[in-house]
Amino acid sequence: MIDFAKLADEKGIAREYTDVTNNRVTISESSRKTALELMGYPLDDEEALKKCLKDEQRKSFSDLLEPVTVINDDDFPFIYIKVRADVRDNAAITCTIELEDGKTMTEVCPLYEIEIADYVVFDGVEYDIRRFILQEPLPYGYHSFSCVVTDGYNIYNSIKSSLIRTPKKAYVPQEIGNGRKIWGVSVQLYALRSRNNWGIGDFADLRKLLGFISSCGGHFVGLNPLHAGYPSNPDPDAVSPYSPSSRQWLNIIYICVEDVPEYVQCPQALALVSSKSFQQRLRALKDREYVDYRGVLELKLKVLRLIYDHQRVDDRRSIRGRQFLDFMASGGQSLLEMATYDALQASLYAQGINAWGWQVFPQEYQNSAKPFVEVWRQEHIDDVRFFCYLQFLAQEQLDNAYRKSAELKMIIGPYRDLAVGVSRGSCDVWSDKYNIYRVDGSLGAPPDPLGPLGQSWGLSPMDPVSLRRAAYRPLIDLYRANMRSCGALRIDHAAGLYRFWWVREGQDATTGAYVMSNMHDLMGILALESQRNRCLIIAEDLGTIPEELRRALKELGAYSYKLFFGERAADGGFIAPQDYEPLAMAAITTHDMPTLKGWWNNKDLETGEKLGLYTHEQADYLRRDRENSKQRILDSMHGLGSVGNEIPSTATECVMNENLVKGFQIHMCKSSCALYSSQLEDWIGVETPVNIPGTFHEYPNWRRKLTQDLEDIFSDEYVKSLTQSMTNARN
Repeated sequence: MIDFAKLADEKGIAREYTDVTNNRVTISESSRKTALELMGYPLDDEEALKKCLKDEQRKSFSDLLEPVTVINDDDFPFIYIKVRADVRDNAAITCTIELEDGKTMTEVCPLYEIEIADYVVFDGVEYDIRRFILQEPLPYGYHSFSCVVTDGYNIYNSIKSSLIRTPKKAYVPQEIGNGRKIWGVSVQLYALRSRNNWGIGDFADLRKLLGFISSCGGHFVGLNPLHAGYPSNPDPDAVSPYSPSSRQWLNIIYICVEDVPEYVQCPQALALVSSKSFQQRLRALKDREYVDYRGVLELKLKVLRLIYDHQRVDDRRSIRGRQFLDFMASGGQSLLEMATYDALQASLYAQGINAWGWQVFPQEYQNSAKPFVEVWRQEHIDDVRFFCYLQFLAQEQLDNAYRKSAELKMIIGPYRDLAVGVSRGSCDVWSDKYNIYRVDGSLGAPPDPLGPLGQSWGLSPMDPVSLRRAAYRPLIDLYRANMRSCGALRIDHAAGLYRFWWVREGQDATTGAYVMSNMHDLMGILALESQRNRCLIIAEDLGTIPEELRRALKELGAYSYKLFFGERAADGGFIAPQDYEPLAMAAITTHDMPTLKGWWNNKDLETGEKLGLYTHEQADYLRRDRENSKQRILDSMHGLGSVGNEIPSTATECVMNENLVKGFQIHMCKSSCALYSSQLEDWIGVETPVNIPGTFHEYPNWRRKLTQDLEDIFSDEYVKSLTQSMTNARN
């Protein structure tokens, strides 16, 4: 009989964990079994399970080598080789390393010179686990290792195994490494208003904002995830940047149509945009308090399709055409699959099918690898190429924004946000050729005092075993794509580098279990791509973070995330920002929290009570705690000289106004953290939040716009004074 508890241990499913209150929590055996089932193990059929495990072992011993080995600067450099113990004594081994640049290194020696570290018996055959020690230090990069064992009678050829040599440290810009402290802003790109955008912030606004921030003394603009959404899905709720269709490609809604080079050359597009009916719709979209994603997409796609149909954008005879075709070639199969998914989904919706995800596509189209998908792609190649063109435009405009920040000598420029995962009905799951995603599961978080039922996010887990079997290629591509055109990358829920909370889709999050990640390997690859892309890593390390991960992130050189409202001392007061961790980014609030004005005015508690997130008693308790917090904050700000006599020292007499906002910004800019991220909302007194966790239809999450145009914000004398004070406080 199979020992399920032991099997769960072997597969990296935790028995217990330490929660945010520092208590040890035991994970139930039923939850651990559920995690095993989500991984694909048929626990309800012992014979099938035995066969599954046997096949897994057989696959492992079918080759001399593991699919991948990751070696960092601190590792003893060796590779495991599995050789049958009955190979003759005179056997020789030939080992070949093919470097990333194409050079090869070959070593031939007697097999007995390769030390035996262990042995294993499988199917009645004994295998020696030998350690081949690398004599020469390898350059950082993606290499391959292969070997051949021969004893005169038999020849054993290995696969070409991936050998990844990584640095120990992630990239840090020289000025920051030398101790310079900088500030910037974090924004939801879609929330930006401007004179020229079409009812949603776009890449032209980003370029403009970078210019404004640089002129004020700032050095970065933090962004929400820019991952590809669902342009063909009419559902107005399918808009969360943290539940994307693909994390490798961009959200085409951020394209600024008027910045497309072909736009001014297309009379049809110009005529449509200048028409009275189009301008009326455009004005309505711009004037709305909340972003109308579907309305904006409809207008943008209509104009962009006119451009595509009339401008021969793939004409190899033109420089522009060659640029587009080169982009398609570099995007490869992944780009084709993203474009096919969007085009196919649009086609199905046009036929009246509610094609919200691949699960409800016609059966012959439910996986990108099915031959019918390729047939459909060839039959609709023009539609597919159109969506490739949209990705080309989006990447071009993001590249231009980053180039602008470099011209402005910004130390970071744009910094991007890598979401935790993708939704079950996403393109990434549909095109999963490595069988990495587990669609019956959902990522989430265990219960804690603020969320006693835990959280389930509806994002499909990536199986660590399958990721390793794929030599981490999907993850490498993911990191590489998201470090493009930015100076820093925020890893949302960085706890996932160590472990993820897996829940069965549709079940309560309290029934979940932690599944361990291959932290050593993931950290190494993250460091390598960080160095190659000259991209600082910011790890969102809030919540239940094990101490092992905190140490590993520190060794990596990833910058921590410090939120003012969460940095409390043992006596209930607020830790002085000067005492924060230097290798960190500080902020007052985030997209999942109330704005500064909303927090001070208890707007979040009032809204939460109305929406049923808090009982009346809970809300009253939180209000009392809030009043105490305000007083402790004022005590700290007055004590440290962040505010003067213009701010009352008693919380009951203190209202949120421009002077207090400036005091908060100065207070945080004095912090010892290398980075301080402010929010434009707080500068202009926005009270409503962009997102209320725990709500879906109850609140218009991810839609709220700023209340002023960018041009007006940065021409305001108060903002000029505020940002000058921030720059002075950072120096």
